[in-house]
Amino acid sequence: MTEGSRTRRPVVVGADGGRTDGSAVRWSARHAQRTGRPLVVVHASEPEALAAQAVGAGATGITALLDAEKERTDELAVQVEALGAELGIDARLELRHGSPVRALLEHQDEAVLLVVGTGRKSALREWVLGTTSLGVSAHAHCPVVVVNPEVEVGGLINERIGVAVDGSVDSRAAAALAVAYAAAIGTSLVAVNTWYLEVVGGYVVTEPDSPEWQRIEAERTAMLQEVMAEATRRHPEVDVELVVRRGPTVSTVLDLASAWDVVVVGSRGLGSVQGRLLGSVSQRLMRLSPCPVLVATGARR
Repeated sequence: MTEGSRTRRPVVVGADGGRTDGSAVRWSARHAQRTGRPLVVVHASEPEALAAQAVGAGATGITALLDAEKERTDELAVQVEALGAELGIDARLELRHGSPVRALLEHQDEAVLLVVGTGRKSALREWVLGTTSLGVSAHAHCPVVVVNPEVEVGGLINERIGVAVDGSVDSRAAAALAVAYAAAIGTSLVAVNTWYLEVVGGYVVTEPDSPEWQRIEAERTAMLQEVMAEATRRHPEVDVELVVRRGPTVSTVLDLASAWDVVVVGSRGLGSVQGRLLGSVSQRLMRLSPCPVLVATGARR
């Protein structure tokens, strides 16, 4: 690691050596390259898990498990070195014993970002979020990026990121983080607010040309303007587009996210239950997003 990179907060990504986190590692490396930061790849193996696999395996089986773990870490070391050489970044592999969540959280004070894959391992893969990604996102007090294994991470394809804003404390933190992120990587920003079942005078608003519809849109646009004016105070150079859409939050944001390189969300807010560690909308976006999800964690810490 060079002298200059020691003063730069690193991008820290978790890797288990499997196929579920390859996109997360590649995305992290490219982000480190774009922002001039070092990359730390953390691989944590739990002795308890290896022991559980070894039950009844005998001496030969235990040796095979240990050999497989050694082969996995050797391959990771080669991949990290190759990524560093390819992208011209300082990259290192850190091997730990213990919980992957704990190993990553131990970096949260120094990291500019913690990055995790979703680790989908279930037949219900569209509904099950990996325990590492959920644990890190729920408990970190620095921003966390979740990258699904299917996400294309070849670079900034759209030159645009998005942020979901509902006016809550958490979404305001997400807006500020999104602006800072857009300024750091040189992209434009789309701030989106959604509404769906609005009742005015005892009736659900469904007619686009009605005064009630127009009033709802005007009020939500005004809220977006106020939130984003505050968020862009330090980075007025960031180009921000305001979008108000009627529709369910998750499906609406997912539809828009197909044209974004990253979507930023708060850890709560967006209609989630007060006091939960991670909002239900945030979790669903993390599971299903076609682009990486940047979670503005720790907004109330």
